[in-house]
Amino acid sequence: MRHEASHSAVIGFTFPPPNTASMTTTKHCLLVDDDPEDQEMFIDALHEISATAGCFAVSNGEEALRRLLDSEYSPDYIFTDLQMPVMDGLDFLKGLRGMERFRHIPVIVFSSDVSEAQVAKFKQLGVSAIYLKHGEDALKQMLKKYFATSKISHTIL
Repeated sequence: MRHEASHSAVIGFTFPPPNTASMTTTKHCLLVDDDPEDQEMFIDALHEISATAGCFAVSNGEEALRRLLDSEYSPDYIFTDLQMPVMDGLDFLKGLRGMERFRHIPVIVFSSDVSEAQVAKFKQLGVSAIYLKHGEDALKQMLKKYFATSKISHTIL
C-alpha cells in the first residue's frame, strides 16, 4: 500500500494508512532511505513480520527531521540509511541527537556499506545497532528483533 505525503517536500508512504495507524499499531518506526525500492521492501517485510506495526518512510535526513519536528510524531524506532541526497544519515543522526526530545528513540543504521570510521562515530552518537543490507531474508531477521512476530488473528463472534 503506497500513500504519498500531503506536501511535496516529503516523499514517503506509511503502512498502515495514517488515518488508521493510531487505532491499529502497536509499534511504529520512521524509515529514512532515499531508495523507493528499499522503502517498499522494508515496509513489505515489516508487514510480514507484524500486521500491527506501522512505518513512515522519507527520502533523506532533512525530511526525517522535518517530520519529527512538524508533528507530535514519536516513533518507537528510527531506521536510517547513510548515503542519501540533501542530508545523509550521519548528519541526520547528529541533528537528531542534538534534540533532547528524540534522544531516547533507538536508531538503527541500515545501509549497504559502513566503514570502521563510521562505526566509531555511530557509537559516539548512541546508535543502537548497525545492519548491512543483505536482501529480504536478512531484513526480516533484523525486523523480528524489533517488532512482534505474530499476525493478528480475526475471530468472528
